[in-house]
Amino acid sequence: MKRLNVPVVLGMIAVLLTDTGTALAASAVNPIQALRRQFVAGRGVLVSETSRTTIKGSKQTYIRRTTGTIGFGKSGVVGYDLTSKWKITPELKATITDEEAEAMSTPLRAVNVGRYTYVQGFGWGPMPEGKTWIKFGKNNASWGEYAQRGDQLVDILSPARLKFVISKAASLRSGEYRGTLKTQDLYAEQGPMNPYKHKISFRLFISKDGFPVRLITQYESMEYDRDPDGKPTRKPSTQVVDTRYHHWNAKVKIMAPSASEVVDFDDVPINQPDQGGAAQALR
Repeated sequence: MKRLNVPVVLGMIAVLLTDTGTALAASAVNPIQALRRQFVAGRGVLVSETSRTTIKGSKQTYIRRTTGTIGFGKSGVVGYDLTSKWKITPELKATITDEEAEAMSTPLRAVNVGRYTYVQGFGWGPMPEGKTWIKFGKNNASWGEYAQRGDQLVDILSPARLKFVISKAASLRSGEYRGTLKTQDLYAEQGPMNPYKHKISFRLFISKDGFPVRLITQYESMEYDRDPDGKPTRKPSTQVVDTRYHHWNAKVKIMAPSASEVVDFDDVPINQPDQGGAAQALR
């Protein structure tokens, strides 16, 4: 998935399975087994997430909030419905144009059903009449790669990856695992969400029933910001993502938007060859 952090918004409007060993002792219940028991069709978990991006040399922290549901099937995650929205603080509003503030105030909704992800609320320019959703899948996978949902890079709703994360815990407390890992050990493929081989520190909290209830991750990356002349420039940044999972075993029904409201990503006018080939930029 192509992460749409503030720098991108401004730019476009401008398994290793290792033995978990003693790590599982941090929870009275085996989290991997507890997670597997949740894989029931029509059930899922609710999510609330806050991500913070702080760019070096800037006093501004960009904050984005994501809420929604993740649905399960017999073998694991089968879909999600998540809505993200930037927090427009007075400090942020003072540094961006009214047009940028309006664009950032628009909620971004992503609905994943099987191999397709439908996205609404991001400014790809003019849309065909009656179309409000863009569909990703088949020939392009620019959205939803590597099991990422929202801004969280680490997928703990996969038993294999949850086991790997727990195995990397260097500090164990009752119901809490702390450690570091590298994204290339979670996702072998290189792409939009794994371009720099991030080193991520994490804190994973497990309930007394063995369910993941909170994941806090932090990593460094290079993000685009504006220089004093207003031109985009890459600067070091710190990303902190705090994801909470609650209401396990909730009834969940995730449905794709009406086909009459959907246009394929490659068919969006701005992605046509005579419009500069923007589709290639997102791949």
